[in-house]
Amino acid sequence: MRRPAHGEQPLYWVGSARRDLLSFPEAVKDGIGTALSVAQFGGKHPAAKPWKGAGSGVLEVVEDHDGNTYRAVYTVRFRWAIYVLHCFQKKSRRGIGRLNRMWNSFCGA
Repeated sequence: MRRPAHGEQPLYWVGSARRDLLSFPEAVKDGIGTALSVAQFGGKHPAAKPWKGAGSGVLEVVEDHDGNTYRAVYTVRFRWAIYVLHCFQKKSRRGIGRLNRMWNSFCGA
């Protein structure tokens, strides 16, 4: 594991989020990776929007590619790290319920 640069928060992956992101097309990985990098240095990428359902500090990055939509949800609630909670290809509204359950288990709710 590489050592973080000065001012860079470490990135932690929850569940299969990293494996899922790596399965995305290169252009999507680049866009989401850039947004996560900005978050690691305390910024907010223009593509990062508050995720509806968890309040402040949980953001979603949406990337469209070849007619498909890809999403990554991460939290900046902890000042010592960024947690990537879920990366997925948006197919239907059913996936939102899974994400809500994951968030509740992550927060202990």
